[in-house]
Amino acid sequence: MDDTAADLRATSDALVRDLEVLGAIEDEKRTLEPSDPRLIELAKRVEVIAHRVLSATVRQRQLTEVGAELVETEAGAAPASSIDATVRPVADILAEWRAAERRAAAAEPGSAEAAEATALADHCREEYRRALEERQEST
Repeated sequence: MDDTAADLRATSDALVRDLEVLGAIEDEKRTLEPSDPRLIELAKRVEVIAHRVLSATVRQRQLTEVGAELVETEAGAAPASSIDATVRPVADILAEWRAAERRAAAAEPGSAEAAEATALADHCREEYRRALEERQEST
């Protein structure tokens, strides 16, 4: 896999994960009473993730422009397929899942950190399951 395609896939994956985590945290935040001190902590975590999302969208646009230019000039390093068709290594998914599980276990129960890590672990678990299914179907 060429560098541009791999970078675009990684950036897109991170963006999707962050958006899913944002959704999970927002869903949890909606259930809290206004007097719950976790509300402020969760709101701060949303802000941090939102900044990360904004940065990722800028990076994604830049990579997309590079990829389009490479395709236009028929350069050898041009992405050969869509982001979705660019396969993320199963080992990378598993490593990220394990890291998220460790982060969730180390976080204070009920904290924004725990909520974010749990949402990320859930996303990675599902991505890993799909990757294994796709691998089995292709063999």
